[in-house]
Amino acid sequence: METAKKILAIGGGIGGAATALALHRVGFKPIVYERSETLREVGAGVALWANATRVLQELGVLEDVLRASDPITNYQFFSHRGKQLIDLRVDGFEVPAVAIHRADLQALLWQKIPLEQRILGQEFERFEQVGDKVIAHFYGGLAAEGDGLIGCDGLRSRVRSQLFGEAPPIYRGMTSYRGITNYIPDTYKPGYICEFLGAGKAFGFVTIGKGRMYWYVASKASEGQPDAPIGRKGELQEMFQNWPSPIPELIAETDEANIIKTDLYDRVPLQKWSFSNITLLGDAAHPTLPTMGQGACMAIEDALVVTKCLLEHSDPATAFLQYESLRLIRTKKIVEQSLLIGKVAKIENPVVAALRNTLMKLLSKQFENDYKVLHGYRVSF
Repeated sequence: METAKKILAIGGGIGGAATALALHRVGFKPIVYERSETLREVGAGVALWANATRVLQELGVLEDVLRASDPITNYQFFSHRGKQLIDLRVDGFEVPAVAIHRADLQALLWQKIPLEQRILGQEFERFEQVGDKVIAHFYGGLAAEGDGLIGCDGLRSRVRSQLFGEAPPIYRGMTSYRGITNYIPDTYKPGYICEFLGAGKAFGFVTIGKGRMYWYVASKASEGQPDAPIGRKGELQEMFQNWPSPIPELIAETDEANIIKTDLYDRVPLQKWSFSNITLLGDAAHPTLPTMGQGACMAIEDALVVTKCLLEHSDPATAFLQYESLRLIRTKKIVEQSLLIGKVAKIENPVVAALRNTLMKLLSKQFENDYKVLHGYRVSF
């Protein structure tokens, strides 16, 4: 490579940071732009399955991630009455699955990127293509030129909107609550994600390192549904008051300020997401429901694949087309499967929900095989 290509990454979340790190490690000149002034401790927990931790190993950050996280060995499902449905082993790979605070992961990735290649406080406005270059314009007046541009700017990506037009994401009829507490029940088995399935709602929990427990709720709701007068915590305490221990205790031990509420959206998968020397990555390209825990994992995979393609092709436009072709089928399948699981989780009829639980028990071997295939995905330099 005569001159190292300069690649602009718009958005400094997990996907953007992983992309900048991957590009930097192989000699490119990435610059990642993040609209936030500081990297705040936002978000909650995230599961990194073997398909993602394998990439983090390639990026030289896995050991740091292991120190800041807790391993996941089992994914255990229960009915809302506490009856076990499935106990999946998820640790049969050469790299571990882990659960970590999203902010910890983001910080670890950012620390590995040279200071001059990470720029905070710049909100992306638009791009323009001039010859074989692309210029990113930011609201503060900054303009940056690069050989290629990767939109890593999330569900409501401005890069995507400029490429393919404004279109709102699709609300899928569920909202999520996520909480973090330092309370870890005596009954909790280290290494387990425990998920309880009810009629129209579900509750799960797992430890995420540094003595913290992360819990999450998916509940059928109308879009933008306001908090109840008693507040999020009070609403959740009412919603789960009759569910098995330690669910009521986890809610009770969590500060109201540490409970995040987010409506759940995705988009219909695109047939293409690259145009010349501009492409999309992560949620900007293929936003998904969190029901399979693969949103961050797919973004991390994308980061390595797009870097590998840029290594193989000196022309970013050609590289981005190859990247897209390598990623379209896998990401489309995960988005569609996540939506299907979301529809099943949304079932409110108690009889149908009980039938769903029975089917899960009967299909436990199939679930195990599907997880092995999903988490066995490999890409390397």
